[in-house]
Amino acid sequence: MKREQSMVGAAFLQRAGDLKGELVEFSQQPRYERAASAFLEACGHQLEELGEHELILLWDCFVLEHTLANGRTVVEQFVAANPQLTEPEREMVLGWRDVVQGPFQVLRRDGPALLVRSLVDELTYRVRSNMGPGIFRRTPRGWFIIARLVAVGDEWMLSGPLSVLPAAERDFAYELAMDLAVRMPEAAFRNPAKLALAWEQQRTERDRFIRFFGDDVVVIAGENVQDRMDDFVAFCRAEILGRPEPDGPGAPAIPLDILESETVGLIYDETDGLGFYAEFGLVEQAFTDPGLLRRRRWREQTRVYLHDDTVEPMVLRRLAERDPQKASVVFRRLLKWPRFEWSRDGVEMLRELKQDYYAQPPWPRVSLVSDQLTARRRPPSGNR
Repeated sequence: MKREQSMVGAAFLQRAGDLKGELVEFSQQPRYERAASAFLEACGHQLEELGEHELILLWDCFVLEHTLANGRTVVEQFVAANPQLTEPEREMVLGWRDVVQGPFQVLRRDGPALLVRSLVDELTYRVRSNMGPGIFRRTPRGWFIIARLVAVGDEWMLSGPLSVLPAAERDFAYELAMDLAVRMPEAAFRNPAKLALAWEQQRTERDRFIRFFGDDVVVIAGENVQDRMDDFVAFCRAEILGRPEPDGPGAPAIPLDILESETVGLIYDETDGLGFYAEFGLVEQAFTDPGLLRRRRWREQTRVYLHDDTVEPMVLRRLAERDPQKASVVFRRLLKWPRFEWSRDGVEMLRELKQDYYAQPPWPRVSLVSDQLTARRRPPSGNR
């Protein structure tokens, strides 16, 4: 079997391992204790209840991915506190914020590395360990590993604990991959082909939404949202199957705060996908008649739309573009910005208020599950 060319030298891999160790030590400072405890509690755990394997896994998530109260991650603060790092080292360590995780199937050993294929994005990764290649002795071809990977040059390094599943646990590995693909759709989008397919599927679903509801924006009573979405799912299923399926499953359960809203805006945007916006009718009225902002209910709900990170910029943009002059009045009053003009200041204002949205590239909002995952999915065994 031809060996893949090694892209990462032993010295660079060792340096990566040393930096990872320094990062972990940095994260154990007393100043992070409260944030770490809150993170673990949000994950449903108490520190004293965790075993070593689970603690290492969750700590790796905390250090690399969790956003602290100041808007930064621990790894970003580590880099800022170590100005002596070379530029390649800085880029590498900051790149660790982008973790590849999930079940991988072992393809083969390749010198000091392990070639694995992700069950989620279906890409192949050449994996190294800063603990040496001996760790891969218990990962024969056809077995599965549950791991987190971070980039080291053009290759990947294990980050956190490694779990191994024998080939006989194939169904469980695919069940884990299915769960990850549904819970974190963006995990599949490292694969450019999957990303393109997801955008295509979102466009198709949006077309169905417009044909069913008559527009890409619809305002309905909160108490009717679940029934209307169940009907929409049935409509989509009938189009896909070519026949009605009266006993098919309905839409996922709509959150209670949506159902209890007087009005809900359903918007299926080209980029941001389908969203549900509580009390949309009040905000819509405020943009139509800015004088309503003198009344507390309209003022507070419109202010929520400005500052709530779950309300994408496109919602405000759509409302503003209906009547830019009235929108300018709305923003002047709510933001205390006397000379605000939507046409001149709108983009700057949205970028300031919705920084988290603009910090990441837009992803499709559909869950892309491969045919392979769907075909192999089995109910989890009783002892799992």
